[in-house]
Amino acid sequence: MKTAVVVIAHGSRVKEANKGLYSVIENLRATSRWDMVEPSFLQFEQPDLLTAVEGVIKRGAEKVIVVPLLLFPGNHMLKDIPEEIDQQRARHSGVEIVLTRHMGIDNRIAQIVVERIEEATGNGKAATAPPQEYTDLKPHEIEEESFRILSQLVDLQQFPEDFRPVVQRVVHTTGDPEFARTLLFHPDAVTSGVEAIKAGRPILTDVTMVQSGIDKTILSRFGVEVICKISDSQVRQDAKSAGSTRSAAAMRSAADAVSGGIVAIGNAPTAVTEVIKLINDGKIHPALVIGIPVGFVGAVESKEELAGVPVPFITNRGRKGGSTVAVAIVNAILRIARERYAERD
Repeated sequence: MKTAVVVIAHGSRVKEANKGLYSVIENLRATSRWDMVEPSFLQFEQPDLLTAVEGVIKRGAEKVIVVPLLLFPGNHMLKDIPEEIDQQRARHSGVEIVLTRHMGIDNRIAQIVVERIEEATGNGKAATAPPQEYTDLKPHEIEEESFRILSQLVDLQQFPEDFRPVVQRVVHTTGDPEFARTLLFHPDAVTSGVEAIKAGRPILTDVTMVQSGIDKTILSRFGVEVICKISDSQVRQDAKSAGSTRSAAAMRSAADAVSGGIVAIGNAPTAVTEVIKLINDGKIHPALVIGIPVGFVGAVESKEELAGVPVPFITNRGRKGGSTVAVAIVNAILRIARERYAERD
């Protein structure tokens, strides 16, 4: 059965405000759990719910799950949306249309409120740097100033020395100091990753975005190949035959090639889950697994499971993550390897 998810948000006259829903949609699509994931809006923006539902049905959806991205039940949730759903059910009697609950009260919302407060207060430190004119700064000066501001927000001395460049690079790349509180390291993670780079072992990524972001200059110094099989035709066939995601099939396909190397996952929770299974079955032997998938479905659980595997890992707690974070971690490890080895040559 082909299943579609339609997420509906309120919508705003301010176009920039509507981008949040599109980010949610991309995160959901990245999980590869449903055949289609589409946005819709109650007002001020298109597509509306009617258009979105009609669209996925025309593309072959046999089941449509409508998810209201609304915090509390108001008139839209109690009246407007159910009425539109009923109209769609009457029009498409052969299609199952399901309306989920709204977001509702959840302890995780309170945690997000706490996080926002900490972001605003800097957790006891200066939350913002003094005003300064940046237009005349050179590129290297901008980076130096960024790191100066970062040092006001994050105490890197609380981390083991090997971990500090990784934390610094992630926070710098994302602009999000919260990662300093949520990153999790196996004690041997950085050392194992650096030694894999020194040995010229390959890096396996789940998506091309991670592959393309890794520093090619440092890679070439060590003769490291970056492998990504997500677009291989055989992987597509294997995924279809196994009823799995392409990300999971790509991990299976490259298991032999990455022995002693690094696995870097920034997008798909199913890729993390598959790597864990391959490790437990003795079918893959990586020196380091970087698992930082992002999203609402499976990301938290897969990262919690990764933190228990018997191989070096770097992951984080919570829903945040993404390809840029995975790239930042890999590049930080590459820079450490360059400082330790390449610059001595």
